[in-house]
Amino acid sequence: MKKIAIKYGIWMLAGFIAFFMIMYMVGQADNTYLRLFNGVIHLTLMAMAINEYRKLRPDTVHNYISGVGAAFYTSAFGVIGFGVFMMLFLNFNPQLMADINANIPLETAKTGFNPVTAGVMVIAEGIATTLVGSYIITRIVDARLEESSIPTSSYEG
Repeated sequence: MKKIAIKYGIWMLAGFIAFFMIMYMVGQADNTYLRLFNGVIHLTLMAMAINEYRKLRPDTVHNYISGVGAAFYTSAFGVIGFGVFMMLFLNFNPQLMADINANIPLETAKTGFNPVTAGVMVIAEGIATTLVGSYIITRIVDARLEESSIPTSSYEG
């Protein structure tokens, strides 16, 4: 599981950073709605990790805890890595931090929002996505694997 988690976790981190850097270069880094695409990257790579793990260990199919565990381990690399990246990036880019603060809807949240809290928020959001998404994806992957392994009957009743 470790090799699979590391492989897909690094791809997840690379996807998060690449998407962020592209949005930064086109002047959309402060558009908080675009972070929804991180969810697509996150869920896709979690699904790929769970699928590969299930194919490598078919005895784990229908053991949703092992699927969720594989997803959490994979996400740990991508999510924590990206949270740290964002802390560092926002520390060295005070203008972007100011732009993000200007777009925060809650006035009280602006006073304590800094690069560290922004990074923590990225990690918290990633954990929430992993928690919900990993269970759903595990169930979908298991159902697909079970469906593909059911022998077809030649019964013509």
